[in-house]
Amino acid sequence: MKLGSLQIAEENGWPLMRGERGFGKIAIFLAAFSAAMATWCFTIGGFVSYYLDATMGTVAILAGSLLGILLVTLATLPMCSKYGIDSVVASRAQFGHRGSYVSMLLVYCSAMGWTVILFIYKGRAIAELLVSFGLMDRRYHGVCVAVVGVLAVFLVLALIRRGPEYIRSRGPVIAVMVAVMSLVVLLLLVQRVGVQGVIDALPVAAYDSAAGNWTSAMEVLIASNLSWWAYIGAIVRTNPSARSSLWPVVIGFGLGVGLGSLTGLYTGLVVTDSGGDPTSFLLSQGGVVIGGLMLLFLLVANVGTAMMGIYASSVAVRQIPGANRLSWQMTILLVSAPVMLVVAFFAQSADSFFSVFVAFLGVAFAPMCGIQIADWYLLRKQRYDVLSLYLKDNTSKYHYLAGFNPVGFVAFGAGIVTYIYLLDPVTYVYRTPFEYLTATFPAAAVAAAVYVAGVLAFLRPRGAGGYGDPAAVPDGRPLAAPTISD
Repeated sequence: MKLGSLQIAEENGWPLMRGERGFGKIAIFLAAFSAAMATWCFTIGGFVSYYLDATMGTVAILAGSLLGILLVTLATLPMCSKYGIDSVVASRAQFGHRGSYVSMLLVYCSAMGWTVILFIYKGRAIAELLVSFGLMDRRYHGVCVAVVGVLAVFLVLALIRRGPEYIRSRGPVIAVMVAVMSLVVLLLLVQRVGVQGVIDALPVAAYDSAAGNWTSAMEVLIASNLSWWAYIGAIVRTNPSARSSLWPVVIGFGLGVGLGSLTGLYTGLVVTDSGGDPTSFLLSQGGVVIGGLMLLFLLVANVGTAMMGIYASSVAVRQIPGANRLSWQMTILLVSAPVMLVVAFFAQSADSFFSVFVAFLGVAFAPMCGIQIADWYLLRKQRYDVLSLYLKDNTSKYHYLAGFNPVGFVAFGAGIVTYIYLLDPVTYVYRTPFEYLTATFPAAAVAAAVYVAGVLAFLRPRGAGGYGDPAAVPDGRPLAAPTISD
């Protein structure tokens, strides 16, 4: 396939042949790491500082991040890498070709939600810098946040307008810059307050229950990492091997978020009203030099994540009938338009929005991951009918009922109810046994169990959904035990 045709295939979510996939291990890692390391990590770490001290918080952040990425990796990496498809296309096997529009909506909301948070905090940080340096009166703070946020969106659009090849070539540079600058921020923070000062700092607003504090902190990291559901599919479909993508994805996304969030944790503990954002603290302590370094960091830190978010959302949206007739430039502009509106007019609501948004990620993606894991490993024996994923009529094995799989939606709803019962996404108040199990894993398990039961009771006996199709198992021989394979 020629380069132009390959770019069209990538932008429209068509399956890529192994010889058409240009990402190697290092490119996968750098793409994942540059997406994961952004200033929203400060906010996640600051959220953990409400519940745990530095020692326990460090363990919870790293453990929760890796647990979250494990769940979403099992749900997306094997099939997306095997067939060169993205996460939304893969979900057609469980929800139907029309039902997968729900997946598309989730991808868009999650990616754009993170993008809104990124640009609002970028705008706030730069506004604080301008005020601190005497370049702007504080009464224009809100206007500055809106203007900088919208300009940042246009900057990202300019960077990705050439498509995925541009992301591939610029991602490594962004990853290195973000890693170096994040380390500088952390070292300067410790230099100002001392290691012991960080260790001795108490949680900002802990519960009486130690188990509740621990699990609440873990849940933030687990749910945050579930949002990589779309990103992983968009990245690994460009690598020819699931096995070679596994560790770059786990380390790049999992540890990228975990390590990035530690700065927010330590800042939130020491500067209790910061919410994990170190900008004001470093400005007051470091002056012009530290402020200049922070400005450079803030200018580049969010670019990697925003590029991947808008790219993944655009690929998903272009699978709507007729949307692929739009140019790539027009697609990314339309996808980003709501972000600009929110950043311009609702930037002051970002703080209260964050906790609800994180809970939404768990509510939406925990059941999705549970269903896909059960379907891939237990029901379909690690095989999809790729042609049926792209057929839009009743000749597709995944047509179900008018393009919708009722079993998939019942299971999805059961997982949502389970999550909300255990953890209120608005108030973040939990019910037992949340403090022992989290909300994510029970929601995923319930959704998986309901889906398996529904398939065995209703779909397989009727031959619907491709279940029980002899073509799914070559020569009628049983497949090996489930693994992440090529």
